[in-house]
Amino acid sequence: MSLVDLIGLGADKQAVIFDIGAAFTKIGFAGEFVPRNIIRSNVATIIDGERQLIKLIETTDRSKEENYLLFKDFFHTIYFRYLLVNPKERRVVISESMLTSIELRNVIVKVLFNHFEVVSVLFIPSHLLALFAMGLHTGLIVDCGYNETSVVPIYEQFPLLNAMTYIDLAAKAVHQHIKDDIMENAIVQIKHEEKPAKSVLNDISELTFEDIKVRCCFVGRRECNLVATPVKYPIDSDKILQVTGKLRAHAMDVLFEPNDEDHSIATIILDSILECPIDCRKELAEKIVLVGGGVMAKGFESRLYSEIKFLLDSPKYENKLFLKKFSFCKPLVPPNYSSWLGAAMFGALEILGDYSISKERYKVDEKIPDWSSVLSINPDDVNKGFMEDKYKWNNMRKSLSSMSSSPGGSTASTSSVTERLRKELGLSISNK
Repeated sequence: MSLVDLIGLGADKQAVIFDIGAAFTKIGFAGEFVPRNIIRSNVATIIDGERQLIKLIETTDRSKEENYLLFKDFFHTIYFRYLLVNPKERRVVISESMLTSIELRNVIVKVLFNHFEVVSVLFIPSHLLALFAMGLHTGLIVDCGYNETSVVPIYEQFPLLNAMTYIDLAAKAVHQHIKDDIMENAIVQIKHEEKPAKSVLNDISELTFEDIKVRCCFVGRRECNLVATPVKYPIDSDKILQVTGKLRAHAMDVLFEPNDEDHSIATIILDSILECPIDCRKELAEKIVLVGGGVMAKGFESRLYSEIKFLLDSPKYENKLFLKKFSFCKPLVPPNYSSWLGAAMFGALEILGDYSISKERYKVDEKIPDWSSVLSINPDDVNKGFMEDKYKWNNMRKSLSSMSSSPGGSTASTSSVTERLRKELGLSISNK
């Protein structure tokens, strides 16, 4: 018996929790309070004899075959290097963004079921999980990640999708702004000689600019001309980059300044509230929840609050939004893995198996329904004669063998399942 099988026999068989982001992936087990590891969402591969890192989630088009191979290598590394568990004995819970493509989700499920033969898989929206982890029923979730910032209002456990807004201003835009400023204005000291950065830093990766952002930069005040103290950042053993005080204090301004369409993070928050029913706006404005790695920069919350207050007096909003109070709800854990914590809490519930897609169910029909329609009934699927009765679609994306049945042999009603879901999960799912 292999070492992995021996380790798996002694474990409690908790579900494996994944929160796969564009930059980082949080991994761990159900029932735990912090992830076991936070790793980059990259896959190492050999191209033309050189080792290169390929981003797991890319904005450009990539074939299904390429995505399958990348995710197969990625999950293999997670299971057999970081977690050291047998994937065949574990359920999987995945925290996903509402903006995740269906094609990417199908590739993930195909890899987990066909290659690793996991017990079951469940996808849950990350915005709902962030609120679930805080024990709240209502909140305005502002998720600032790597590629984009999204705002999702959730009222009484129900996501108001028509009011959801997003903008492509996030960590990636900050990294590019830092790179442009350094290449244009920065000075590099090589021994006792100073040279322009653009002449000696042509092969610097984005990881270096990200590290400069984390170590040296912060969010400055609105319309403040003060600059911070310049610092020196070592690039190589013989190169010292001089990071200016202006860059340190204003590197994050790109998130709050209007883009070409006159949008910023503050404007999409107010636009989202405007799209909500008028009787929901006050409570949503008083329960703003900041999640994602981008909001962890020092001074982010204070700057965002001042930007919102300033916009309320602008002609665009002064006669539309009559809100005087905006407040932020602080997550119980660091914002970069608050959604993972919600998934870990949900994965520890006994009802996890009832609402997951089982391996047997997937083999009968590889159709993966969208999370927003898990209570929907498709008559075409139900009436397919070639399907076994226990695997027909009924209310949930799950195996029906785990549902309770009535004395007459019929499954539980949609209304009872919905009520049970709302009470035990704390998540709202449409019953259309």
